[in-house]
Formats: sequence, C-alpha cells, structure tokens
Amino acid sequence: MEFPLDAEVELIDLTHPMKPGMPTWPTHPHFCQEIAESYDRGDVACNHRLEMSEHTGTHFDAPLHFVRGGASILDMPLGRFFGRLATISCTDCAPCELVVPDRIRRFEEDHGSLAAGDAVLFHFGWDRFWADPAMHPRFLADWPGLSAEASELLVERRAGIVGSDCLSIDGFANTTFPAHRILLRAAVLVGENFANLGRLPAYCHLAALPLAIEGGSGAPARAVAFVRTGKGRS
Repeated sequence: MEFPLDAEVELIDLTHPMKPGMPTWPTHPHFCQEIAESYDRGDVACNHRLEMSEHTGTHFDAPLHFVRGGASILDMPLGRFFGRLATISCTDCAPCELVVPDRIRRFEEDHGSLAAGDAVLFHFGWDRFWADPAMHPRFLADWPGLSAEASELLVERRAGIVGSDCLSIDGFANTTFPAHRILLRAAVLVGENFANLGRLPAYCHLAALPLAIEGGSGAPARAVAFVRTGKGRS
C-alpha cells in the first residue's frame, strides 16, 4: 500500500491530544502528566511522568480487552494499522441510537463495497464535545454506537478495524458490550475516540501505530488519514 506525500495529499490528524482533564472511561485512570525534571528546578533536561490507562484518548482495543486469552496489542501485525479507510457518516443518529446493517449497505451502494482488511470508522460527530471541558459531561453520556447485527456484518465483510469518534463502539446503553465482543472475538480491532472524521471522504487511507505494550489489552495511538485533494481522490 502506497502513501504518497505530495501536493495532492493532505494529512489529517485523527488523534486527540493527550492532556490532563481529557475524558476517560469512568472506571479507568485519568490521564496524569507531572513534572519529573525541570529547567526551573535546575535539572539539565525536561521530563514528565505519565499515568494513564491502555485505553486513554484515541486508542485501539486488542482482542484481549474482552476475550480471555485473546491476542494482545503487541500480537497484532503492523500491517493491520495501514490501509484503506472507509468513513461512514452517522451524524443524524440520535443519542444512544445503534447503527443497523442497512446503513452500512447504503454506504456501499453509494460509495462502493467494503473490502477485506478495510478500516471502517463511524462519524457520529461526538468529537465536538471533546475539546471544551464544559462539554465533557455531554461526551461521556448517551453516545450512539453499533448494533450487534451491524458488528456481525462487518465481521462478514472481514474488516480489519472498526471504530468511531465516541468513547465506546458500543452505544451508551449497551452495558453488555455486544459490539466489542463480536468484533474482538473475530480478531477485528476496535478503535475509539477518533477526531476529525468529518473531514474525511468516504474512502481514503489510514496510517496508525499503537504503543507497543507487551501484554496490552489495547494502546493509545497516533492515527493519520491520507486524503487525496486532487483528481482521483480515494
């Protein structure tokens, strides 16, 4: 897979910056960044101590996250994080609404079929609640997600990654996490808390790398979309 860097390709960062106060899953550690070495203290270098969950910020879930004995994030082939990216617009979804298979099929009718190995991201527009701390309560509640049936369809399509711009790929009301269980049992990676999905066309390309955490159930990642701006955009 080629990722040309020229005047006709725009790089779009799909990653939320990590900083104290950022939204986190209620049972996970909050992101903490503290000074370990400082010029002002007379140290020769600047250095920070970090504390966070494996699922902090923009991140990927490995099968181990919901599958006992499942593969860790370090077990995932690097090629899984590079390739074609489909972005399905779901900004018309109501709070807590679940995406059904027909929405995915309509996307394919309009833009072409999903292919094995594609990353498939759902743009709910939920990242608009991320940057402003006053909006964090909105981000942390009532988000939409994927239905079990839609997740099963994506397994049939042999997607490599499935994700969204919400705190979880499962909707807020889905406390049994069917989407996670269906996808991760099929070794489909889950991605969450993406940014800027509204700037992407139906198809472009993804490059992302999670931290190499041995035995990790997931890992924060830097994710970037390669979008052609000239003729032949794909």
